[in-house]
This record gives sequence, C-alpha cells and structure tokens, in this order.
Amino acid sequence: MENKYTNAVDFFKAKVKMQVPNEAVLILAAYELRTPENIGAIIRLAGNLGVEQVFFISEENELNATKIARVAHSSIKNVRFSFLKKTEFFDVIPTDFECVAVETAEKATNIFATPLPKKCVLLFGNERYGISQDILDRISKTVFIPLVGKTMSMNVSHAVSVAAFEWGRQYLGLLEIQ
Repeated sequence: MENKYTNAVDFFKAKVKMQVPNEAVLILAAYELRTPENIGAIIRLAGNLGVEQVFFISEENELNATKIARVAHSSIKNVRFSFLKKTEFFDVIPTDFECVAVETAEKATNIFATPLPKKCVLLFGNERYGISQDILDRISKTVFIPLVGKTMSMNVSHAVSVAAFEWGRQYLGLLEIQ
C-alpha cells in the first residue's frame, strides 16, 4: 500500500482543518533554562501549536543563539519569544490570564485531571532545580505530569510538549482531528 502522505506539510494541510477559538490562548514560559537546545525545542513546539508568545525568565543572557535557532528551525521567525528578568515576569502576563506552574510541588494536581484555564500561561522550571519557591508562591495553580516508569524525571522540553498538548486537548479539540 502506497503512503499518500510522505511530506508532513502536505499531510497536515490535508488532514487538519481547525480554527483556534479566539478566547483560548496559550503562552509558554520557562524559568532559568540552561540548555539552548531546550529553548529551541520550546520555540519549535510553540510554532507547532500556534502559540504566539514564549517567555524565558533568565538572569543571564549567555546562551548559544545559533543552537537555539538551529533547533527552533522555522519557528524562530514565527513565534515571538523574549528573555526577561524574574522581576519582570508577572508584569508581562496579561491580567486576564492565569499562570499555571508545571512542577512536582506538594500541592500539585494531576494535569490530566485538572481543568486548565482558557487563557493560560504554562510555566516550567529549570532542568535541574525546577521553579524557585518565590515564584511558586505567586501562582495559584500547580500541576504535575504523572510518570509511571522507573525514571522519575522528564526533560523540560518534553514536559512542555505534554502539558501544552493537554491544554490543546482541552481547548482546541486536538483529539477530535480525523
């Protein structure tokens, strides 16, 4: 049997005909990431999901821009992203958005059993240390991604993918695509 769809662009043009509802908007944010490949992967994921804004909270700006651009691929031109200081983060979030931390914190709830807000900022932590407590203290909702295997940690760019697609499932009908 011949595979009719060998090119991803052609496949998705033929298969996926969706309109994103205006009231459902996702912003991605990551705290103190150290790996340019993770930053690039998050930008690329934002491009995949139609996320228009990504914030990278960082006190230093010495990341390899070439590596970020290489991994982000064409999304580097299609997604607005910015680096900002921790003190600026809450000031740039639109007032009608709710910030949700994706973190293994004590009061976190299972992301697959938790309704996420329609206007949502999903915040992810540093590859090694997560999100600082002073940031978590300012966030009203924290969720975790359940892991059932023997490895009890997940790469941050993979966690962003899981959480962003769960938000998309809840608001964009991603599981209803034929």
